[in-house]
Amino acid sequence: MVTRIGHIALHVKDLDAAVEFQEQVIGMVETERLAGASYLTCNERHHELIVIEDRVNRGYEHLALEVPDSATLEGAAKRLTAAGGTMLGGIYDGEPGIDRALKVKSPAGHVYKLFCGMETVDAPPPGDRPMKFEHISCKVANHRAEERFLTDGLGFRFSDRMGFLASWWHCNEDHHGIALTLAPRSELSHYAYQWSDFNALGRVADRLKARSGRKCIWGPSRHGPGNNQFLYLHDEDGAMIECCSEIAQMTADHYQPKNWSMHPSTINQWGGPPLPRFLLTGFPIVKPQPGRPAWAIPADRTATTARA
Repeated sequence: MVTRIGHIALHVKDLDAAVEFQEQVIGMVETERLAGASYLTCNERHHELIVIEDRVNRGYEHLALEVPDSATLEGAAKRLTAAGGTMLGGIYDGEPGIDRALKVKSPAGHVYKLFCGMETVDAPPPGDRPMKFEHISCKVANHRAEERFLTDGLGFRFSDRMGFLASWWHCNEDHHGIALTLAPRSELSHYAYQWSDFNALGRVADRLKARSGRKCIWGPSRHGPGNNQFLYLHDEDGAMIECCSEIAQMTADHYQPKNWSMHPSTINQWGGPPLPRFLLTGFPIVKPQPGRPAWAIPADRTATTARA
């Protein structure tokens, strides 16, 4: 059902500061700012990231997943609820950059926005920036229920597993669009951008140090599952970003899914186990609201509930 990973929406304390970080360190470009929300991209899609100013409820609001068309959205609710999801209102339109959308809460409490019709914009000027928003990693207490929701509800496919601690799932050829890790409570572990090569990760670390004197959390190194090179850092509000390159492609001649050992070397092929700062980072889930979010409707736009 899902054809590609779309974007992530984050609630931040200071919108200007959050946008400045994404522009100066990551290389994102703001395409639109309306009603307290900024839409940022790194390619010709209208947005790969939404940041919403919220001085009370810092956290992550949803992961957006693209589906082929409005007909897929119309038929999604029955499948999603049968897989354990809870619908958060009906189909709506009027959100900048997309045609229409539908939100659902997973068994673990993560919110997914299915949407269709992403607008395109002029390509950003030449610069050192990611290729696209790539994936998220979700902390969950019950792996099995969440995995059933991903497969039966959203149509994701199995990529890899590391014992009972983690699993990776894909909706297209990228090794994973969603990763699940076992944790006491549901949170966002990290969100990830895809970069062209390993050298680009080093340049991100250079910009982070030059801008604020901060160091990265973990890496650079290479994961076993997905075979991707990685570098982790915190954004302006404390959410963890993974910068990735060379992620495996899920084609028969490139990658075979498997169950990896729970040894630390599985997720760090070049070095030691993950540091406590990496393991303990978690970005809270913002309390979900049904239907179209208030920040998505600026005063100068007209929006209605979408109908078939």
